[in-house]
Amino acid sequence: MNETTNRSKRLRRLRWLAVPLAAALLFTACGDDEEPAAPAPAPAEEPEPTPEPDPEPEPAADPEPAEEPEPTPEPEPEPEPEPEPAAPPEPIDIRLVTWGGGKFIDFIDLYVAEENGYFAEAGVNLEQLPGAGAGDAVKQLVAGNADIAMADALSGFFATIAGADIEGIYCPYTQNWMTMLVNTASGVESPADLAGKTVAVTSQASTSKWYAALLLADNGVTEDDVTFAATGIAFGEALLSGNAQAASTWGSINWALLEAGGIPEDQIDDYEIWQYTQVPGPNDVYFSNRSWVDENEDGVARFIDALEKAKVWIQENPEAAAEIGSRYAVGADNMDRNLAVIDYRIEMQTNGPGVAENGMGWCDVATIQDVADQATELGILPDAADASAVISNRFIN
Repeated sequence: MNETTNRSKRLRRLRWLAVPLAAALLFTACGDDEEPAAPAPAPAEEPEPTPEPDPEPEPAADPEPAEEPEPTPEPEPEPEPEPEPAAPPEPIDIRLVTWGGGKFIDFIDLYVAEENGYFAEAGVNLEQLPGAGAGDAVKQLVAGNADIAMADALSGFFATIAGADIEGIYCPYTQNWMTMLVNTASGVESPADLAGKTVAVTSQASTSKWYAALLLADNGVTEDDVTFAATGIAFGEALLSGNAQAASTWGSINWALLEAGGIPEDQIDDYEIWQYTQVPGPNDVYFSNRSWVDENEDGVARFIDALEKAKVWIQENPEAAAEIGSRYAVGADNMDRNLAVIDYRIEMQTNGPGVAENGMGWCDVATIQDVADQATELGILPDAADASAVISNRFIN
């Protein structure tokens, strides 16, 4: 019974399932006559998002400085032709006669100009000739045996008063360094005491003689009152032998006598040095015949330029100059003496009247005129001399 009941139940369930299935099949069979179902609506487009406002721009950083473009190199200029070397100066031969009887260390600037090539650069061929004092040097000049004479102003004036047309062109040493060395043990205490005595001088026509005569005349002693003995530079022998009681000397001679043993040490205290205060200005002047100077003006200027180079070099290198002097000058083997003379010369070339204002080599005409006037008044010069007509400074820069 139960089996029958269960079968009935299954049949009823199948019946209910068959109805919907049949309906579905019927609908499918009749589907062409039905209006098509409306298509499903397309999905709505999503609205584009509203753009957010741009943020405030940050302030721009300072721009990096633009690199300057490298300049376009300009084409290299054509090399300029090298200048042709200057033509060497026209050579000039100069015969220079000094007041000394040989090549003394006193003329150190001549030797340095030669050794250092200053004369060669200037085209100057220099021949140094000896003179027996300043007066003799001027006589050789006037006679045509020399082109330049180194002498004192009074020696030059003796020549011009006699009619020579010479010109003082340069003063290598602008202070006087002549002196009177006297033996006080012989009873000489003042210039007046030299009356009746003997004075040693280098020659009878020399700076040594004229300056001694000027000192004596200024103190009331004439040339007739004394004896002038020409001894060259052998002053020590004349003094020590008693043949002279005084000597008209200069700085380097005094050093040799009083410092280097020329006079025995135990006798040195017997001697005094008197200065020639009557001559404060140039001790040496270079004289030439005026016609020669006019014809050789350029060469003379070059000679003086070379001398001035030497003087400056000596001032900066005194010890080296002393060594050069020992190879050129006679009796210049004592380096201490050489240095002493060079010191004298440096002092003389830089501190004379008018030098600070006008430069080395300046011939102070006013001072020279004063010496000439004294010499005329005291009877040493035979006539008045016009220093401005004889002494020039045309080669002083």
